[in-house]
Amino acid sequence: MPRQNNHKIAIRTLLAGTIAALLASGALATSPATSQEQDRGTNGIVPRAAASSLTAEYAALRRAQIADVDYTIAVTLDGDADGFTGVVTADTTLARDLRQPLTIDFAGGEVKSVSTNGKPVKFDYNGHFISIAPRNLRKGENEIVIEYSHPYSSDGSGLHRFKDQEDGSAYLYTHFEPYKANRFFPHFDQPDLKARYTVEVTAPADWQVITSAREDKVEELKDGLKRWHFPQTKKFSSYIFPLHAGPYKVWESDANGIPLRLFARKTMAEYVKPEDWFKFTRESFDFYQKYFDIPYPFGKYDQVIVPDFTIGAMENVAAVTFNEAAYVSRGTKTQAQRQRLANVIAHEMAHMWFGDLVTMKWWNGLWLKESFATYMASLALAENSEFGDVWQNFYLGSKRWAYGADQLPTTHPIEVTVPNTDEAFSNFDGITYGKGGSVLNQLPYYLGKEAFRQGVSNYLKQYSYGNAELADFMGALGKAANKDLHQWTQNWLYKAGVNTISASFQCDKDRITALSIEQTAPEQYPVLRSQKVQLGIYRMQGNKMARVAKVPAIYSGARTEVKDAVGMPCPQILNPNDEDWAYVKTSLDGNSVAAINRHINDIESPFTRLMLWQSLYDSVTDAKLPLTDWIDFAISNAGRETDINVIRLIAGHLESARAYLFRLDISQTLRKEKLQAIEDFAWKQLNAAPAKSDAQKTWFQTWSDLAQSKTALKRAERLLDKKLNIKGLEIDKDRSWPLIALLNRNLFGDYEERINRQLENDSSDRAQLAAISARAGRPTLEAKNLWLNNILDKREDLKLSQIRAAAGSLFPAEQLDLYRKLSPRLFAAVPQVSNTGDTLYNKAYAMLFPVVCSKEDAKAYSSILAEHPELMPALGRVLKDRRQQSEWCEAMNTLQHQANN
Repeated sequence: MPRQNNHKIAIRTLLAGTIAALLASGALATSPATSQEQDRGTNGIVPRAAASSLTAEYAALRRAQIADVDYTIAVTLDGDADGFTGVVTADTTLARDLRQPLTIDFAGGEVKSVSTNGKPVKFDYNGHFISIAPRNLRKGENEIVIEYSHPYSSDGSGLHRFKDQEDGSAYLYTHFEPYKANRFFPHFDQPDLKARYTVEVTAPADWQVITSAREDKVEELKDGLKRWHFPQTKKFSSYIFPLHAGPYKVWESDANGIPLRLFARKTMAEYVKPEDWFKFTRESFDFYQKYFDIPYPFGKYDQVIVPDFTIGAMENVAAVTFNEAAYVSRGTKTQAQRQRLANVIAHEMAHMWFGDLVTMKWWNGLWLKESFATYMASLALAENSEFGDVWQNFYLGSKRWAYGADQLPTTHPIEVTVPNTDEAFSNFDGITYGKGGSVLNQLPYYLGKEAFRQGVSNYLKQYSYGNAELADFMGALGKAANKDLHQWTQNWLYKAGVNTISASFQCDKDRITALSIEQTAPEQYPVLRSQKVQLGIYRMQGNKMARVAKVPAIYSGARTEVKDAVGMPCPQILNPNDEDWAYVKTSLDGNSVAAINRHINDIESPFTRLMLWQSLYDSVTDAKLPLTDWIDFAISNAGRETDINVIRLIAGHLESARAYLFRLDISQTLRKEKLQAIEDFAWKQLNAAPAKSDAQKTWFQTWSDLAQSKTALKRAERLLDKKLNIKGLEIDKDRSWPLIALLNRNLFGDYEERINRQLENDSSDRAQLAAISARAGRPTLEAKNLWLNNILDKREDLKLSQIRAAAGSLFPAEQLDLYRKLSPRLFAAVPQVSNTGDTLYNKAYAMLFPVVCSKEDAKAYSSILAEHPELMPALGRVLKDRRQQSEWCEAMNTLQHQANN
């Protein structure tokens, strides 16, 4: 039964006003809790430091103190003000008498009054949390009322305010994960203290107001305001509580009885394609409700497209937010972009069950909800969408991201200890999403698809509206499959690193007589694992390299005999992880490598070509194949490729190869020759691609990044001026900016005037950020110092999105000489940046540090890490990775020198 009554809001608002008046008159005053109230000591007492994060230890104590809690929130919003005001009532059931103060999380606001059980009380507020002495609370039910105010955020977290430069409209949205909900309202901000929420919002009359429930009443007020009343929600964690407001454009639809709405700001509405959004949403609902065997639990489903967002999307209950820049294009979308949109819609919807309905107890379980949604999104698209290349895109994105992250020094087990909320954020990485999703993708092959599905369904049903841990999930899967998953869990989820497999075979009379899989592990992570792979056997059939046999096999340990392969055709190419079933690196035998070099374009399967092209480039970054040899191979062979996913992969590798050409210590003559060869190839492919095709759009983006010759820069000018046309390619607003950035990076022509002229025609915030990137990319000390000053000394005057735009463009690979001149200042500022305690700012600052290829440059990373071992994870982890990547680059350099000599 609901514990809240909507009529209480007005009474509590009146009470809070009375308390505020008493405070103003001096009748009450806030004061720090006394030493007796702190009750410090042993016997279950956990003192709380005045810090911006929440520790796992303290969260566990508070969970033991609080048996239940629900919230009533009343806020007043004004888009033209600097902040907002609110009153929150926390109906809190204490499990026991308190022996130390109860703390209520609330960062960076002002607390005007606190009352408990109808009486004003003294309280302590340190800018991070409110403390209430035990004498003011009792075992059982308590009503805590807090009147407060808080500034709007400009960094994409808390309650973020965005002012549209084009029409002056203000838009608000919330983003709370992992520990930012307390920047919106005072409460117990931890995932295992789930609550119901009753909400009332006073806002401008022309605004939409969106939260987890549909409004049941809207009152017309004086002065152009409305008051929105929302009924009590179901129980869920506060980090997924949403409140979005502003003059959003709204579209409505339906998914078999589930009301759907889509929101976007007015100036971007013309670029939104609601038919795609609703189509992908309906398809996802169709799949998940059947797969989980649980009806959608939250009634309605809103999706809100928001600017300045710091991540891709967020699974707020029944009001999901999406990154506008990532998912709204001002030109024609490619199929890859449409699939990305479908995938993120499916990903966030999977969270409605796995993450929102059932939630991890603490942030060590973050990976599970993200990995699960990553895997399920691809499964949903593969089973119920128009896209036929879903698993290829999973490999291109999640899998490659995971492999890269798992080989860095900052790799970690999938399941890790998370001591505090700062550490939780540092684990939003390729292990959390990509490796976890890849490992879950392996489980249906290992357990059986139906056993896996049944285990998931049972888990969700058992823990609905509650919290669970990894053991609960693995127990449900093991029970459904009748398998003991203890050792599997230990090897895959509690130990870091990626294994490598190779296959060796013998043949007689063109038939396999013996085949084995050898497995190795990196020295620092020596565990050998077991999983199921598919061996792909390829032979020339006419003019095609066709797969003539496939052999499923479960390998374990250092060597596994595959008896089922005996008698199969002798391979010309043997792919040990065909169709990407397993999470593992592969090392190809010499005969297969030789055949690939001769027949890469004859291989019939696009997925196999995709994986083999990646394997070849891995050989470059693993310092087994000289970079220039790969460039020659790519230019000789890539022109015949027709599959868009393989084209996208090769194009990305060419951009990476260009960057390495500037990093490696090679002669100017060789560098210039290879740069020109890459540029010419990309231009040729751009002009040869079918008009309006995805290949054409891909090669345009690649050429815009690769171009460096005067001929190419003149072409860029002519494309901007409509004096040069490529059939089917529209140089729209979004495609103009890469060309303008290219001219600025090379100080070519009237590059500054280009920016000003473009801003006159395109005054959007997207254009403003593109202009910052273009200016920061200029190869002058003046430009670098200007933006470095802004990032370090004027960050309070800039939005986080502006800092990120500058940092991401300040030191491209061809400008390493400028980086070296400024690196002393960059490194000197590291402690200052870390000491801000701002995770998002630290992540942005980390973008300044490039991969370098000299021992001297790499030493700077070692020195700063040795001098400051306690840097914020968001910065320290990146510096560790850059050091390792720089050492790998040195190995590439050595190999290249040997090849040149």
